[in-house]
Amino acid sequence: MQSRKGQKMKHLLTRYFVLVGLLLGSTSIASATTSSGGIIGLWQTAGGNGYIRIYEKNGALFGQSVGHLQDTVQQARAKGQPQILADFVPKRPGEWAQGRIYDPNNKTYFHGTLTALDPHELKVYGYIGFSWLGGDTIWTRVSTN
Repeated sequence: MQSRKGQKMKHLLTRYFVLVGLLLGSTSIASATTSSGGIIGLWQTAGGNGYIRIYEKNGALFGQSVGHLQDTVQQARAKGQPQILADFVPKRPGEWAQGRIYDPNNKTYFHGTLTALDPHELKVYGYIGFSWLGGDTIWTRVSTN
């Protein structure tokens, strides 16, 4: 039988580890949800013939095709530009998933993930059905200076 002092110590250690686990879990969730600011902004598509403005709405990321670099999302919509990215949610720091990608050339929707490779490159991966049935492209951040 454990002594009263040993039981107290075991109880304190259990509470400590539970608290540490909760704190670590909450900080990783917070960093995943706040890291979207890293890719919000204007991106040039791989072919260099399109620009996508990524923005956040209700905790998810969206991407609007813009005809001119200075166009806002609202101006692009008013001009009939399509929404390219929709409903991307944080998966882990630097990665967003469970979103949809629209390909205006084929008028097709894909499932997708977004991965920040570095502050200036974004990997856009689209697939149909299974994640191994897809392909990726790299977008480049457009400098706002």
